Amino acid sequence: MSKKLHEKQQRRLAEEAKKARQKKEHRRANMITIGIAAAVAIAVVLLILFQPEDPADNVGVAASEANCTERETFESEGNQHVDLGTRVQYEANPPTTGNHWPPEAIAEAGFSEAPLEPERLVHNQEHGQIVIWYKPDASEEILGQIEDMTEQNSVNIAAPWDDIDEPYNYVLSAWDGENDQGVQMSCELPSQQVWDEWREDFQGRGPEQIPGIGTFSGD
Repeated sequence: MSKKLHEKQQRRLAEEAKKARQKKEHRRANMITIGIAAAVAIAVVLLILFQPEDPADNVGVAASEANCTERETFESEGNQHVDLGTRVQYEANPPTTGNHWPPEAIAEAGFSEAPLEPERLVHNQEHGQIVIWYKPDASEEILGQIEDMTEQNSVNIAAPWDDIDEPYNYVLSAWDGENDQGVQMSCELPSQQVWDEWREDFQGRGPEQIPGIGTFSGD
């Protein structure tokens, strides 16, 4: 074999070896990229699955520590509109059902520091909104937790109510449309578990279904 031909073959073999190395390195780089992308995707999924609960959505104590009464039910006390300003005498304290002021007097959702007339709030309950009637002289910590619970959505209401028995600091009330009755329960300490169970059973379940006031579970 001539020297010239030999050199040509050597150059060809070297070129083929170079291409093989480049191909191998490219394949290895692709595998690394895929591995990194997979690791990032897994990390994101794990972060979502195991993200710590937002303290704002985990208020207060466990249900077993909230010192709540049994749920008490009340026969419906009516459902008619009365003239704005007319005072209504309710059997339940605080009221859960009954005659109430017309739609223009309905209370806004949220935590209210000022007392709200029960004739307003009964109408809210007819629409499936829950009312937290709280003791105005409760501790700042308890009032803050009640406000946190109320502000977890734009549906329910908290308002001060003076006539709450000791040792309780608030009363949950609702108008149970399915059974046409009022329901209430008194508690000493705020509890996310108690609040969620009450919303599950009564939020959006009043006798009048209103757009924007859905059930807690969305069913």
